[in-house]
Amino acid sequence: MPLYWFLFSLFDILLEDTRFHIRIIPHITESMHWQEGGGRGCVYTHGNCRRNLTAGSPARRYSMYKHSPVITAVSLLHLLPLLLMWMPPVCADDSAVTVNVLSMMYNPEYYVEKVNAINAGFDASLSAHGWKTGSGATISVIRPPSYNTTAEDIFQLGVKQSEGKLLVVFGPLGTDPVVWVRDKLKENDLVAIAPIAYSSEVRGWNPHLYSISVEPNAELLALIRYAVVYLGLPRVGLMYAKGNGFDKESYEFTMRIMEMMGRKPCGVFAVESSGGRDVLEGELNTKWGQFVATRPQAVLLFSSIADDTTGWFVKKIAQDNRTVDMYLLAPSSFQHFLIKTWSDALVSLNRTFTPGQLITTGTVPLASDNRSSMVRHFQRDMDNYLDTNSDWKGFAKPEHYLKDDKLGEMMVFGWLAGEVLFEALNNAPQLTNRTSFMESLYKQRRYVIDDFVVGDFGGECDEGAALQGAMCNCNQGGSMAHMRVVDDSLSLKPMKKGSVTWSVSECSSANVQVSAPLIGLYVVLTDDKVAQRASMRWSLGARSIEEADDVDKRIFFHSLKVNLKNLTQSLEQVRDTKAVAAVLGVVTADILSVPNMTFIGTLPLSPRLNKFWRNVIHLQPLLAQQLYVLAVYLSNTSSTGVKALVRGGEASEVVDTLDKSLVTFGVSLDSSKTLGDDDPISSYLSGNGDVFCIGLTLTDVAAVARHLQTHLRARVFVPFNDILLFYQEFVAAFNASKESIASSERLLFATSFPHWAEKNTKSDMVARFHRHVNESHWHPLTFLGFATTRLLQVVISNMRKVNAELLADRIYTESNIRVDDVRFGPFSDAECVSGTSVSANECASNFGATNISVWSMARVLNSSLPRTQVGMTPSMDYVIPQEGQLTQSQIAGIISGCVSALLLFIALGVFLHISLRNARNNNRAPKEPTDPVTLIFTDIESSTALWAAHPDLMPDAVAAHHRMVRSLIGRYKCYEVKTVGDSFMIASKSPFAAVQLAQELQLCFLHHDWGTNALDDSYREFEERRAEGECEYTLPTAHMDPEVYSRLWNGLRVRVGIHTGLCDIRHDEVTKGYDYYGRTPNMAARTESVANGGQVLMTHAAYMSLSAEDRKQIDVTALGAVALRGVSDPVKMYQLNTVPSRNFAALRLDREYFFDEGEDGTTTSTSDHSSSRAELSESAQIIATALQSLLSTFKTAHREKLLLPYCERWRVPLPRKAAS
Repeated sequence: MPLYWFLFSLFDILLEDTRFHIRIIPHITESMHWQEGGGRGCVYTHGNCRRNLTAGSPARRYSMYKHSPVITAVSLLHLLPLLLMWMPPVCADDSAVTVNVLSMMYNPEYYVEKVNAINAGFDASLSAHGWKTGSGATISVIRPPSYNTTAEDIFQLGVKQSEGKLLVVFGPLGTDPVVWVRDKLKENDLVAIAPIAYSSEVRGWNPHLYSISVEPNAELLALIRYAVVYLGLPRVGLMYAKGNGFDKESYEFTMRIMEMMGRKPCGVFAVESSGGRDVLEGELNTKWGQFVATRPQAVLLFSSIADDTTGWFVKKIAQDNRTVDMYLLAPSSFQHFLIKTWSDALVSLNRTFTPGQLITTGTVPLASDNRSSMVRHFQRDMDNYLDTNSDWKGFAKPEHYLKDDKLGEMMVFGWLAGEVLFEALNNAPQLTNRTSFMESLYKQRRYVIDDFVVGDFGGECDEGAALQGAMCNCNQGGSMAHMRVVDDSLSLKPMKKGSVTWSVSECSSANVQVSAPLIGLYVVLTDDKVAQRASMRWSLGARSIEEADDVDKRIFFHSLKVNLKNLTQSLEQVRDTKAVAAVLGVVTADILSVPNMTFIGTLPLSPRLNKFWRNVIHLQPLLAQQLYVLAVYLSNTSSTGVKALVRGGEASEVVDTLDKSLVTFGVSLDSSKTLGDDDPISSYLSGNGDVFCIGLTLTDVAAVARHLQTHLRARVFVPFNDILLFYQEFVAAFNASKESIASSERLLFATSFPHWAEKNTKSDMVARFHRHVNESHWHPLTFLGFATTRLLQVVISNMRKVNAELLADRIYTESNIRVDDVRFGPFSDAECVSGTSVSANECASNFGATNISVWSMARVLNSSLPRTQVGMTPSMDYVIPQEGQLTQSQIAGIISGCVSALLLFIALGVFLHISLRNARNNNRAPKEPTDPVTLIFTDIESSTALWAAHPDLMPDAVAAHHRMVRSLIGRYKCYEVKTVGDSFMIASKSPFAAVQLAQELQLCFLHHDWGTNALDDSYREFEERRAEGECEYTLPTAHMDPEVYSRLWNGLRVRVGIHTGLCDIRHDEVTKGYDYYGRTPNMAARTESVANGGQVLMTHAAYMSLSAEDRKQIDVTALGAVALRGVSDPVKMYQLNTVPSRNFAALRLDREYFFDEGEDGTTTSTSDHSSSRAELSESAQIIATALQSLLSTFKTAHREKLLLPYCERWRVPLPRKAAS
């Protein structure tokens, strides 16, 4: 019984006769409990004794009673035991205790030098601690008599010599010995420290195996990842033996990882394991030919080194000219074999070794890697041990581990195992009980050895503990696979990048998930200082946001350093040799035409006007957009004349665009001058006035600054690209003096950027930029690189495979992309669905800048200054001057003559305002680009045929249609975007208002008095004609009872489509109204196009935008997923049941041909302006209508047959199918 327990009992007896009978001390002592160590932060350096204070500790209980009179009375009696209780713990003396360590770290099949190196490192660690534990126990190593001793013999010897002692196993070495020893360890309640096995078979939870290194699959993961993302290779092959169980495991793991990364091996060299038999040369050569035909750039080796086929394969790579330059990647178990086999093969063929071609992994740092403080600690211990001991004569020289890095790595592993064992013994509660020792190893144990961490290790625990961060059932201590490369001296060198680690919450790589990577390429022009500087600044921002180099990192940047002359050729070569998904950063205009590459957010070095190339995606405002916004600014300020000074290969086109922009807003371009590359701009800057300087050079910046300081009423307008390229020079020139700062207000440009250096910013993106980039690098080009990476992160977040084509597809599919608080888009590669008939090239959009504002250089220098002009997204609609345009005096005369009619126009306006019920009220237009907009598209079914059949009735019918639609628009406070023919495009801020409008629209048409039954008769006739051509077509209304028909149908049949989403909202400077672009109007129009007359369809997005209460008020039928033209994935669709019992034909999914199947063959909705019909001229449409009327009675296949000879004669294609 401990002394303090005896004293407490004694004092309790003394107190028993007191009249209070208060038994304080037992209550205190009952709450006392002593905790064993083993947790984090619980390690005592003086041994295995420790004490933790808990909520129920004596000190805390005692504080409850310290003011009691009883305690005061007996304080002297209590003083002694309390003092004893708080005395430092006295540790047991373990000097008489011996801990045996059984070394099974050997294997006759391994190189002797490797075995000796591991054991020498282990001995060096324990020797540095004097072969003693912290409590003084002796550590004794039991070694095998020779390396030919069987595992069974050495194990029995160790158990026999350790009866009654703590026995720990060091090793074993090799998969087979580890498999054999597992059951023996369990039988004898032993644990093996640092076993080495190259198969996942022995991994997984087993408390008797205490691994300190990563598992083989983790090394494979690092190799795969390095080949795919750091080498960027599109073609990686595999080599393995089919009959080997470990090879099969590795192959299946590799295939799973590559699938996660969106890749497949280009080829697999797989043959049956030789198993000691001779493999037929012919069979191997056949397999080799098939493998080489896949043009592999690298090969992953994970076949057994004992298999003869592996050696044959490595030598064959060196012999074949098609593969001699291929990368060879192999795990750490292959190091010695791979280097020796490869170098021997090269020597025999008289070929030179290429540094960097052999790549391997490791489980610990190299012995020469002095960046690690753990390695430096190892070197000190190893030097002292080898210098003072002769146990390992082969390593007599202390620097031996530096000369032979492969053996040095083995020494580091052995030394690390010794350090882990030493700490484990120090933290054991006692050094004689094997069970207690093993349990202590899993008490959330982590070993921190200088800058290296082994663990966490954890035993069995419940789910609740795991959810709170406890490591459960984990006997794997490694968490990093190190990458190495073989240099020209055949030595291993650590790589700065590519090492794989994972979260501390994961025990191993078994549950690690990797994603498809994006490889971005940026160009560094070595012979252009301005471009080179710009590329470095851009890359600083782009790389700053890269995630830590862990396994779930997705974006990787590669640089292409090249001179201007070889740029295009080098880029084409990279395209064929690397899996580049995007070219980024600073570029020349020439390379944008390189096919099969996607360019995102690039910065051209010279002024360039945009052309719609689907693979070129702009994030900054286009030059034309900047000129347009600056023209708007000029129109709102007084100008004494505008001239332009332009450099670049597209100078004349730039001048035309500037002139067009200025004329649109009533400003004239007085003069323009095209400058050569060597023409100084200072020679052409004179006097006051406004001048556009486009395409500046380095020396031009100072000239512009001097001009503005000299001419106090002059203004200079420059493109933002020039600000980006010469930002440092602009800041220096305009921040040099009070005069230059004052003149900076008159240097103007247009940008969509938030201020990149505003410290108290309200921009989420800028705030994030500041967190990642040091203030000294707050530069607009750095911010551009940062913003580009953020956009890529958002775009690829849900992509399972990434390449150049898929990346562009995703951007155009997403259309409007929100990144933090900045929106890019809409991006569109399809034809327009709103506006007048235009070609696809005029509607497609590969630029995404929005909210473009005008800044002065003064705001650049001082972020607190406001923008010179608030942001706008320009419509890019130009006014083209006509011949014979009226002069200013003629216009003035006409204005004076029109005054007399002013009252008439006012009255007319009042009348229209009342009659239209504010349908075009801009106050009701959705204007906020970050708020979803609900769009309604309507179209009269078979309107062309109705006009042909009833030219006298249709004007009044369409007028009534328009009145009812506009009346409902006003009632539900929606917004009439436009009317095209007899179709409406309507926008609503409220999804429920839009649904109510569509529902009442159908009821209005049903109850309206059309004054005739002719429209209904025609619709029934159209159905019967369609039924004659289609056997499977079911007549929805033609054979309906007249009384029933009258309750369900009446007059014009209008189809309606509804969709909700984000739009690019633009204010038209000409119509003074708002229009909506992007994916949302496309989707709404496609939805309307598949509906039947009288039917209302709404997408899943529109339906889910309704509140739960709203959805209770409507009746819908789920139609399932519907394939829409131009939409990659089927869209879930709902039918709004506006008229009960109304039935419809199948959705109009067959209207993919130019001529519709059935009905009258017309395509007249707003959505049809995106079809091939909308691309026809007026005369061509007349011909098309005639052909439709002639051929509408034939089935589609028959129509094609009739048209074919005429199309071949006229050399025109058949009417196309829409893109699926």
